[in-house]
Amino acid sequence: MRDQLIILNSFVHDVATGTWISSLLVTALLKVEARAWTAPPVARFAQLLQGRLLWLTWIALAIIVLTGAVRALTFRAYGWTGDVARDRVRLLKIKHAVLGLVVAGGTAWQVALSVLPS
Repeated sequence: MRDQLIILNSFVHDVATGTWISSLLVTALLKVEARAWTAPPVARFAQLLQGRLLWLTWIALAIIVLTGAVRALTFRAYGWTGDVARDRVRLLKIKHAVLGLVVAGGTAWQVALSVLPS
């Protein structure tokens, strides 16, 4: 049962990551495109949609952090030992350093999208 929960957590983590990235990109695209729309009903719709997508990005980011913490606490459950563990840990450190920069930049972008006018 524990292995299935670890796999499920990893799956949710990956889906949340994809959701965060895609909703962040769609929100940014919508914000840029909405500037060209002058009809009030369309502008209101775009603003409503942006707000909902931003909520989705914040929820997805929270899920990423929570499931990432669970992954960090359970990574030894995979039974990595010896050279495999050393190499995977090194690669995980590199991956998370790069992803940390991406998440920091994406979160800053997300905050900017949240506070800047359309």
